[in-house]
Amino acid sequence: MILKRIIYCLYFKDNHFYLSRNFRLQKVGDVKWLIKNFRFDVTANYVDELIVLQVKNKPSLNDYKSFFKNVNFLRKNIFIPITLGGGVSNLKQAKQYFLNGADKILINTASYNSKKLINDIANLYGSQSISIMLDYRYFKNQIKLFSKSGIKPERISFLNHLSKLSNLSCGEIILNSIDRDGTGQGLDTKILKLIKKKYHKPILLMGGAGKPEHFSDALKNNIVSAVITANLFNFLGDGLKLARQRLTDDGIKIAKFY
Repeated sequence: MILKRIIYCLYFKDNHFYLSRNFRLQKVGDVKWLIKNFRFDVTANYVDELIVLQVKNKPSLNDYKSFFKNVNFLRKNIFIPITLGGGVSNLKQAKQYFLNGADKILINTASYNSKKLINDIANLYGSQSISIMLDYRYFKNQIKLFSKSGIKPERISFLNHLSKLSNLSCGEIILNSIDRDGTGQGLDTKILKLIKKKYHKPILLMGGAGKPEHFSDALKNNIVSAVITANLFNFLGDGLKLARQRLTDDGIKIAKFY
């Protein structure tokens, strides 16, 4: 039996963490603020995995050092699997992510143009160690894919790209709605109607989770393996605990309740 998951995502840039709304960033605080004011060490007890993304455009070597320093600080305070990502474009970078505590790495832009990179990473670390994120939005009821943090439109259609990913050595696919990002208005479950029920890669939804029922509404769908939220303030206090309890109450099989 496959257990459903709740995953938390943090955006990192210039030694601080950020909120995102429709891919526009707003600074909220550094890692010590995250622990002190958001009680992230406690909050993390109610999620199954954590994603931390370096979202700075063209980060320098010092930016990566800062990123890994903060990641390792978090690792000392939380004890759940971590996915790291942001700008992974070659095998050397991927190795640095794994050396700094990544259980999985997240790839976005490279999924469009670097099949060899994905296969090389999978050969070293296993296909389960790779998550691929697809950022998308709707234009005239058509799905348009974007790379490079939502800036560059991709020509390939959503279904064609999804089909190509099914043949790559990756563990899961994250569908991230730019339109719903940070809105807290609910996840885009409409997109699931386009996906074949026998699609064999786990599908994760991201963008719009703001209430416990949003997690439940999405995870009731057999296609959805996990829901990801990056909304810090919608889940202050007991927010994620309540979301987890809601899933249990609705009969959704999830990992052990902490």
